[in-house]
This record gives sequence, C-alpha cells and structure tokens, in this order.
Amino acid sequence: MGYFGWLDGDDSQRSAMLEVVKMFEDTSTVDELGIGSVRDTFSNAFFPGTSTLHTRVKYFLFVPWIVNDVARHRWPVERSQAELRSREIRLISALVAGGESRGVIGRDARSTLKRMPSELYWASLEQVGIRRWRTSINGYFRNAIQHARGVEDPELEGMGMERLGMAALPTAPSDLLDTTTFALNNAEAEFLKVRIADATRGSLFDWLAVNHPSSDADWIWDHERRDDFPDEMSELVDDARRVHQTATGPAILYNRMMAEVTGNDEVRDEYADYLRSWAEGLKEQKVFEGWDRSRFWSRMLQLNPRIRPATRQFLDTWWQLAEAGRHASEDARELVTSRELMLKRTRARLSYPDARSTWSVGAGTGWLDYRWSIARRHLNDLAHGLEG
Repeated sequence: MGYFGWLDGDDSQRSAMLEVVKMFEDTSTVDELGIGSVRDTFSNAFFPGTSTLHTRVKYFLFVPWIVNDVARHRWPVERSQAELRSREIRLISALVAGGESRGVIGRDARSTLKRMPSELYWASLEQVGIRRWRTSINGYFRNAIQHARGVEDPELEGMGMERLGMAALPTAPSDLLDTTTFALNNAEAEFLKVRIADATRGSLFDWLAVNHPSSDADWIWDHERRDDFPDEMSELVDDARRVHQTATGPAILYNRMMAEVTGNDEVRDEYADYLRSWAEGLKEQKVFEGWDRSRFWSRMLQLNPRIRPATRQFLDTWWQLAEAGRHASEDARELVTSRELMLKRTRARLSYPDARSTWSVGAGTGWLDYRWSIARRHLNDLAHGLEG
C-alpha cells in the first residue's frame, strides 16, 4: 500500500502535499454522482504510482536527474527552486528539439507553465521507490545542504553526492537539456521496470511490467494476455469491467433529466436514445450474469475501507433497477435526484433551478478506464526500451 509523508511542518507545505494527494484522483470523467471512490480504488489497485496528470514514463528519470543536478550544488532553497524551474523549462525545449510532441509537459506554455513535471511526478517517485527521502522538493534541497554538512540523520545515510535522496539512477546523458527524447535505452528501461515491479508488488502494474509490458488494448480487460493474469487480479479486472459498463448509466439518465428540466428537447431525445443503447449493451454482454456483488464489495472494502455506505447503497440500488430493466423508471429518477441532492445540496441542479447554469451536456458520462491509458503508455515506453 502506498503512503505519503513529509518533513516540513508548516501550513504551506501541508497544503502543497494535499495538492499532491489530489493528483492521484482519477479525473478522467466528471464525478457528478459520487462514484469516484470506487473508480479510484480500482485505479490505485491496478496502477499505483500513476496519475492522470502523467504523460510519459521517462519523466521518472528526467525529474530525479534534474533535481539531483540542482541539489548537489547545495544552494539556498530559493535559488534551488529557481534553478530547478530554469532546467525544467530547458527540458521542454530539449524534448521539442529531439522531435517529441505528444506528452511533452509544457510544450505550449514553456516559461509560463505553472505546474512543472517535478511537481506532477514528485509523489509518484516515492511510490515507485526512486525517491528515498520522504519530503517535499524544498525539503529535499534542505536535506542536501544537511548532507553536505555531515549532519547525523538516518534519512541521509548511505546517500553519496550524486545519489543524494534517490535510488542509484542510470547515468543522465550529457546533452539532456539540449536535445532529448522519451525513448529509453535498455539500461533505463530495465531500471524503471525493476523499480515499478518492486514498489508495486502484487499489482497489475507489477505483473505487466515483468511479463508483458507492450499492449494495444483500449481497455485493460481486453489485454492480449488477459487470460494469464493472476487469479485474484483477474477477478478484480472483471469487476472493473462490469462497473465500467454499468456505472455510466446514472450519468446518462442524469443528463436526460437535465435536458428535460432545461427544456432542451434535442438533448433530451439524444440521451433517451443513449440510455436505450446503454441498456441494450448490458443485455448483449450479459453484464449482470454471474456477478457476485457481495464478493465484489468485500474485495473493494478490503482495498479501500473508506468507501462510504451511501455510495455502496446508491450503486446497489442502481444495479438492481438496471438488472430489472427499470433504469428509466420513476424510482431510477428519484434515486439520481436524491443522490445529487445529498452530494451537492443547494448546488444540486435537478433540485435547484438557480444551479442549472453550470450544467454541461454530457457531464459524468465518460467511460471509466482506471488510468489504463496512462499505464499503457508507460508500459509501451518500457517495452520499446527493453527490446532495444
């Protein structure tokens, strides 16, 4: 299980860490009706250390290389911050010069970029076992100064000048900030594979990194080696598939209801058709057949005891209605209305007309992929490097 820790005790550092925690929340679809805790439980079980803000796996090397290059100078923290930002802006230009376009963080913003790669990947560096000092970036720079002074601190033991608070990294290329690419050489890919496998042991990320990193599958349950997944993980993937196919239904109904109360007949008819197609898909794919939902909830609560009883009750009731073909019934409508009201109170659009101006057509109807698209890109980068 992953954890977070920081050495800085002031309010600003605490706020910064809470922002980092938010990075691991899967925002791939708007969570209008409060099922994010279930979605994120799957995501974190399958692909710990990933975030929806991540792009390419080589940032797991770019960031520690650059941070250590700054930290080894033992500059005051404010100067270190400025030097780190300068190097990260140079990295953007180096990637573009190397011919990269997809996945370059800050490609368009350049020097005006607000959230640098170091911020986006910092927490994950600890989760995958690359960063050893459990602190913020500023705390890391302070630790480097302590390290230079020879201060006795168990957090600093065994870290040489170049290594500092990181694992023993592959050597950074000398022209890193002049021209570079996301391509991994064999040594870099092997390092990242081992780190991911060791730090996420027992997860699907671990198994795929070791056994079959390359994939073209759109969804994890369609993976080329799906039949070879470990039994426990295979069952969880099957649960994820069923939730993926069923949990979008309430959001479709929600948008149909919003179109009705706002007088948008065209959108109302569109989502009525969408809801019918969704229900037909459940029947065709026999989504409810053989699904032990008691066993499902037992697994989910073991992974995340913080899933609220109200979330479980909402989904259980929706599944009962959908399985009975009552997904557009008055009971279903009341379920969706009361769920939104409970979550949003006076911001609930179905209940409060003044709140309806914030509605965007399609809100909450995105499919759940549990960060597979992020992990697949990381794994494919690994596979190409290992083959090389």
